[in-house]
Amino acid sequence: MSNLFQTLKQLLSEGVEGYFAIKYAEFARNSEEMQNEYRRLAEKVVSLFEGGKLLEIGPGPAYVSIEIAKRLPKVEIIGLEISDTMIEIAKKNAKEHEVSEKITLKKGDASKMPLEDSEFDFVITSGSLHHWKKPTQVVDEIYRVLRPGCRALVSALMKDAPKEKVDDFANKIDSKLMRWGLKHSFKESYTARQIEQMIKSTHFKETEITEEEISMGIMLRK
Repeated sequence: MSNLFQTLKQLLSEGVEGYFAIKYAEFARNSEEMQNEYRRLAEKVVSLFEGGKLLEIGPGPAYVSIEIAKRLPKVEIIGLEISDTMIEIAKKNAKEHEVSEKITLKKGDASKMPLEDSEFDFVITSGSLHHWKKPTQVVDEIYRVLRPGCRALVSALMKDAPKEKVDDFANKIDSKLMRWGLKHSFKESYTARQIEQMIKSTHFKETEITEEEISMGIMLRK
């Protein structure tokens, strides 16, 4: 009963958006599985991008941006985030990891980015695709803000991932709330085939999709 009381108290003080942002940030900080995934994504980006101006869409607590900033001496990172609470958390995390001078957090909707045309040398987003209400519009916005010849990497959950693989990953998560959120996210996500069809209706002409155990990497080139 005390746990329920504390939850209701936090919901009232932080609001629904703030509550879930805080809970996710706590989970991301304390989960070794998630921290390993952030490092893996950062290594992937660094293998494709030597430095310049990078956009992360929906950075959440900003651990992917932080790991990229640690690895690249010359990089300017913009994190576009819609949650005020998450922006504050991301700023604190960047400062804690001593990379705040490389990372700027901006509030904005990915379907209508408050950013200039051809502004970025690379775009990364992970775990946010299934949240986009207008996915093709967001993808076209990515195209708009990329410089010609530059690439974007979209890391997304795979709707038709093998159930046993999803369960294996979910069982490593202590939080019941986060386990529920993960399974809900898989239901809201896409198959590789659906992504291929979606990209065909955007400005991107070069697309490569790599399926992994429970996720996929979608590489786009302008």
